[in-house]
Amino acid sequence: MPIPKLSLRRYDVQARVSVVLSAAALVCVAGLAVLVFQHLVIREKVIPYNPKSLRMPLVYVSGLLALGLGIAGFGLGLNSAGQRRNDKPLHSWIGFFLGAGAITLSIILLFLFKSWGDPIIVQ
Repeated sequence: MPIPKLSLRRYDVQARVSVVLSAAALVCVAGLAVLVFQHLVIREKVIPYNPKSLRMPLVYVSGLLALGLGIAGFGLGLNSAGQRRNDKPLHSWIGFFLGAGAITLSIILLFLFKSWGDPIIVQ
């Protein structure tokens, strides 16, 4: 039997969990931004990376993790935002908007890396 204070059936718990998940998504987005912008050459519109390194898998893993956590935080915040039994509606809205921002930024950064990424073998 689950502990009642930690049940996701309660809307106030959903509101708090949405903030935590959305904040974790933003941490992943920050890591993704570092990986994408570290070697960005705007003048040539290219992001060079070594195909033998772990950079490309790390970009995609952190991007998909940020996307998944952002969707979860967004959904829980949206679900609990207008409920009468939710005594923490501000947490719901914070989780909702942080999740939406994390989703948007992760999609933009993944698209930027996918379109401008160039595997260059460095000796």
